[in-house]
Amino acid sequence: MKVFLVEDEIIMREGIRNNIDWEKEGFEFAGEASDGELAYPLIQDSKPDILITDIRMPFMDGLELSRRVKNEMPDIKIIVLSGYDEFEYAREGIRIGITEYLLKPIDGNKLLEAVRRVAQLILSEREEQRELKPGKEQDSGKSAPGIEKEMAEERPEAEPGILEVGKLDRRVAERFLKTGLKSEVTNFVDDYFSSFGMNNIQSLLFRQYVTTDMYFTAVSMLEGLGYENGELAKHCGEIRDINKVLSSVESNKEYLKKILSTAIDLREAVSRKKYHSILEEAKSYIEQHYDDVNISLNSVAASVNLSPNHFSSIFSQEMGKTFVEYLTFVRMEKAKELLRTSSLKSAEIAYAVGYKDAHYFSYLFKKNQDCTPKEYRQRA
Repeated sequence: MKVFLVEDEIIMREGIRNNIDWEKEGFEFAGEASDGELAYPLIQDSKPDILITDIRMPFMDGLELSRRVKNEMPDIKIIVLSGYDEFEYAREGIRIGITEYLLKPIDGNKLLEAVRRVAQLILSEREEQRELKPGKEQDSGKSAPGIEKEMAEERPEAEPGILEVGKLDRRVAERFLKTGLKSEVTNFVDDYFSSFGMNNIQSLLFRQYVTTDMYFTAVSMLEGLGYENGELAKHCGEIRDINKVLSSVESNKEYLKKILSTAIDLREAVSRKKYHSILEEAKSYIEQHYDDVNISLNSVAASVNLSPNHFSSIFSQEMGKTFVEYLTFVRMEKAKELLRTSSLKSAEIAYAVGYKDAHYFSYLFKKNQDCTPKEYRQRA
């Protein structure tokens, strides 16, 4: 089985050519070129089974080369090599009909694994053609070329029109990563996959694209929250190693659930840290202004630059008590301190801790301490 390589980086090209024992692995290294323009006539002449091509090259890039090769020689399988920042090219690559999309840098073993997978696909398709060709000829009287054309049209991986990459809308994943809950991950992934249709889901290349896109979307969201680029990889592995999770639809879905769950956990950790800082500021403000009769939820929320509703929600959720309950607790603690350490009258203490009405202060004190201010002082 013939392999042709197109790569403009000479070190990369020589590494692929020399570091893999192509003959020992059962392949014939049929040729190489530094860009698509030089490669195209050589490919026409050598007619390789597998084309390995970089995306960005001078004169004619990998996508244009792939497009021309697929138009003239549709049976050639194409493996595209691309950098992290060129991933959007994958969408066009799927439309053209590439078979594998690998992220650089890639070592020889990973590339060889991909070449073997593609070679197995070629052998399987050829076996199908051999099995179906006699029956097709008897039924329809078509010539061999006609049968081959029909077979090519029936193969999802070889026919780009079948893969509807336009169904993938990154904004759906972005919205979920920003606002979704961990408890919703399973349903989201199931619905997400269902929305693509069976032909897309069964395509290994399409699943690879979906998974890589989700991974990068999660990375982008986490970077926006201040995480390092490699944070997701610590929990979910490097994206270059995802082929082992693409072996089945179910394992693929489980991996997507892991990506989403991990990203949401990391997102929530940032929120908790952020809320912790906000709450510390709010508590400090209350400590300094508890004796102000005009202190309110609105004034404390304004001090930490949040809307009253948002602040109230965060405060209750993180503190386990409402703002009023917390303010009352602080005032009661201050009142107890004054009752123990001063000779101030109850009405004076009420005013000192922020209450205009001494009777209301006494009512709240007894409600919270199970005794009146006078009784508390006597016990102390």
